Amino acid sequence: MIHYYSNREISEKLEINLARWKRWSRSFLPPDPLGGMQSGYARQYFFKDLFKVYLGGHLLSHLKLSLPESQQVLTDLSPWLKKNGFLDLNGANGTAAEMGGKSNYRIYFCPVRTAGGKNGSGFCYLVRKFVSIQSVKMAPCLQVTETFEESLIPADSGEGCFFLQNPDVHLINLSPLFARLVEKLNHPSR
Repeated sequence: MIHYYSNREISEKLEINLARWKRWSRSFLPPDPLGGMQSGYARQYFFKDLFKVYLGGHLLSHLKLSLPESQQVLTDLSPWLKKNGFLDLNGANGTAAEMGGKSNYRIYFCPVRTAGGKNGSGFCYLVRKFVSIQSVKMAPCLQVTETFEESLIPADSGEGCFFLQNPDVHLINLSPLFARLVEKLNHPSR
């Protein structure tokens, strides 16, 4: 069964101001063909639209990106998010279960650099999927070994191993962000 979410329901479940949520949805989604101020129909969200707005709002409010930058990041990442099950509710349930196990996704992104070393237009992305984490207690500290897979978006960006040396890198800790959204949606409103 497909579940549609209303603005008010989302606002209450996610504890986000209703006006802010509506502003984000206007910024990150195309106009609603049925809904509108004069139509008498309230906008309803599929999970994929809800997640895009939630992620876009995270980029704006927590990472302090501008609106055009946040829109660009969402546009760039949407095919990857769809392919990896983050934009559909059935995939969401499977992905959330996988995240509870051993996989964890983080997305690092930074502005594209031009030949002169200045920031160009757009971003390049490094997706890091943590496959396993092992901890060994060695007095007086804990030694952690991580195994992960990396992929670049776009694949031909060539940033590779120098990516994390860029001082302008941003991080989306996607798995915990996604898990928090799913948990809040499944939790009854207060």
